Amino acid sequence: MVVRVKSKRDRLWEINKDDIVLDALSGFDNKGSREITRNCTLTPEHDKKPCHYMIVPNTEVTANKKEEERPFYLRMFSSEPMQLVQLQNTIEQQFQGKWSATTAGGKRVDDKGKENQFWCKNP
Repeated sequence: MVVRVKSKRDRLWEINKDDIVLDALSGFDNKGSREITRNCTLTPEHDKKPCHYMIVPNTEVTANKKEEERPFYLRMFSSEPMQLVQLQNTIEQQFQGKWSATTAGGKRVDDKGKENQFWCKNP
């Protein structure tokens, strides 16, 4: 998938459908294909504002294949000079816990109507 972004170092947490420039599998039956080839034209501006593009590689997970990292090859050809930047891997952590009335500093205003000055302090 190729997605238009504002900064070349942005992360994609949510994707706006209007920013998807190319979806490699859209409208095609490529299941089981070893190679997918797509062409698109990318411009350095969109709506008169500078933009960048992010390539989101994806391998389909099916019932027969477990979710795992696999080799992924990407070849790009361009008639103009281009710069490719690989983003660092995202650090993911999971914590066990339970939300309570005192989590994240507690309520902004307590039950008596008094403002809690510590409400914004996230432990």
